Amino acid sequence: MTTLEQTPPLYRVSVLATGFVRMWRAWRVIIPVVIINAVLQGLLLLPGVLPYLSLTFIVVALLSLVVLIGSFGLVAAAMLQAVEGAVSAATALTTVRTRLLPLLGWGIALALVTTLAFALYVLPGFVILALTPYLLLAVIDGRRNPVAVNLRTIGARWGRWLITVLIMGVLCFVLWFLAALDGFFITGAPGAIIAWLALGLVSAWFICAWALIYRSVNPR
Repeated sequence: MTTLEQTPPLYRVSVLATGFVRMWRAWRVIIPVVIINAVLQGLLLLPGVLPYLSLTFIVVALLSLVVLIGSFGLVAAAMLQAVEGAVSAATALTTVRTRLLPLLGWGIALALVTTLAFALYVLPGFVILALTPYLLLAVIDGRRNPVAVNLRTIGARWGRWLITVLIMGVLCFVLWFLAALDGFFITGAPGAIIAWLALGLVSAWFICAWALIYRSVNPR
């Protein structure tokens, strides 16, 4: 019998419902990380810096991306603990510090590929995001070939992956609509901070859901 067959499922009917419950095991990591990321992202929304190819915009965008990747790493490291038991903030920090360079490399590469795909047409961008939910989790988990691990996890739980992608797609559309309303009524840094706070909490929920599926296929 293979290791995969011996591993009991970490979730039952709904991986999103299980993820929503278990994510709060990591609240000591989630809350400060989400707040700090939201504030920094809001402060990086500098007046007069428009999304044009300029040195200022490139530097600001790169700083924003690095902060986002670091925040993702901390949350993901915590969620990989939360799906199985108690969460240690110190362990999450150590994990990210140990794997920071690979995380930055893979995170920036994924962001560039996704941005180029969205620039060509909306659909390819969404396809890339849908096909890489476990990529950075595998990096945080210290796997040697994150691409292969990502694809193997999708293949092993393809039905659960598809259902989760579809539900998350609907939830993301609702979140995008609410963010648009927030940006319309509350402009500037305050509106951005509110949007990032909401996005951070929802992202933590989604990361926990993906971590449940990931860990069910890739045990420690």
